[in-house]
Amino acid sequence: MRAFKLFALAAAGATSLGLFASCEKFLDINQNPNAVLVAPASNLLVAAETSLGFLMGSDLHRYTSLIVQQFSGQGGSGIQTAEYDRYNITPTDINNVWRGAIFAGSLADMQKLIDQTQDSSPKYAGIAKITKAFLFSVTTDAFGDIPFTEALQFDKNFAPKYDASATVYAGIIALLNDGISDIKKSSILTPSNDDLIYGGDMAKWERMANTLKLRLYLHSFPKVNATSNADFAALLAAPASIFLRNNADNFLMRFEAIPNRNNPIDQFEKSRNNTFFPSATFVNLMNAKNDPRRPVYLTSLAAPSLPYVGAANGTGVTVVAANFSRMNTYLRGNVIPGGTGFNNFDGNAPVRMLTFAEYNLILAEYYARTGNLTLAQTSFAAGIRASMTDAGVSDEIATPNITTYIASRPVLTAANAIQSIVEEKFIANYGVAVEPWTDYRRTGFPTLIVPVNSSISAILRVLPYSDLERTSNPNTPARPNLTTPTVFWDR
Repeated sequence: MRAFKLFALAAAGATSLGLFASCEKFLDINQNPNAVLVAPASNLLVAAETSLGFLMGSDLHRYTSLIVQQFSGQGGSGIQTAEYDRYNITPTDINNVWRGAIFAGSLADMQKLIDQTQDSSPKYAGIAKITKAFLFSVTTDAFGDIPFTEALQFDKNFAPKYDASATVYAGIIALLNDGISDIKKSSILTPSNDDLIYGGDMAKWERMANTLKLRLYLHSFPKVNATSNADFAALLAAPASIFLRNNADNFLMRFEAIPNRNNPIDQFEKSRNNTFFPSATFVNLMNAKNDPRRPVYLTSLAAPSLPYVGAANGTGVTVVAANFSRMNTYLRGNVIPGGTGFNNFDGNAPVRMLTFAEYNLILAEYYARTGNLTLAQTSFAAGIRASMTDAGVSDEIATPNITTYIASRPVLTAANAIQSIVEEKFIANYGVAVEPWTDYRRTGFPTLIVPVNSSISAILRVLPYSDLERTSNPNTPARPNLTTPTVFWDR
């Protein structure tokens, strides 16, 4: 089922949560006896998954992909993406993503779903716990310390304390374990088409949850060797069938080729064209490797000698459209037959959040860090193959193809393995929010330079807290800057 099939109904359910809470506390007289006081589980699940998918393709994706230089903001001084590209991301900019999209949006719906279904229909509660764990993970990766143990108590606590990112990670692992346990229980109600991500397939949810645990253990690995090494090894000792098995298991949100139901990356491009381009850092890396994903990732220019060109970060110029490549079908959907122009896409591309390609590259890095370069090489090749297959590249076209590309990669050694693996992950995770930036902060790859005209002199290590949050919650931590390593795994 497509992500926005039940958009209006989901939005009503999501909005009603705040209204019902307010009415119960302050307007408990003259209630309408016909009002629906509890949103159905199906509505809550649709609302939670829809808002999660939209978040991961909108503001959170733009902030982090600009910081890590997969994209470049252009269009002239004062244009939103151009300012973000100069690292001029302010607390006011964060208000909507922090409150509306994260804590009062998807997380709130997930928590309400858990509260309503834990006893009677735990399969719903289990999915909610797994998606809640995922969103908490990218939130703490992006912001550092966040409300966790006291979060989502609604009107019982308007000023939750902030937990250290390491504490949040431990809580996320426990939440994933609880979610896996719940989806295996008997349930009065069982998700099906209202589960927009996996269609009610509990085995896929379990595989996603276990793969997410591997991602989190890998983040900790360089900093907390004893604990993360043991946890990773113990989980990896389980059968491979408990992790993502192929691209069909990818954790993603599908969208429709219909205006306002299309992919949020495509929506932004159509509404604010000439402001968000593939970065020169990203495109040059692909060009240097003669990467066969370029025709799917990027539009080509007319000059045959230089078909793929990225925009330099921090320049913020008013661009001439013909000067740079743009996003292509991988992030924007199918080309519309008979159409013309750079917005000739239907917008049905999925927003990818955790993929089979990333799973294999996680394994490759783990094996490289533990000295098993043979298994690292095998997983490295599998990750590249999964990414290229997902992008539609095959071995049946003229070179370069999958086999020739893999053969052209340097053999992994102790000296080059981490850089080689993370650079491939940087390309494979094109369009994935937060994770490429996380990889850069914990490994230093790919090599980035501070954008020209940057408002600060170093690469950002964390996003600012919301201005509204700082004003209303006295527990919001004070931070001297955004360039000091803040998240516990940051190098």
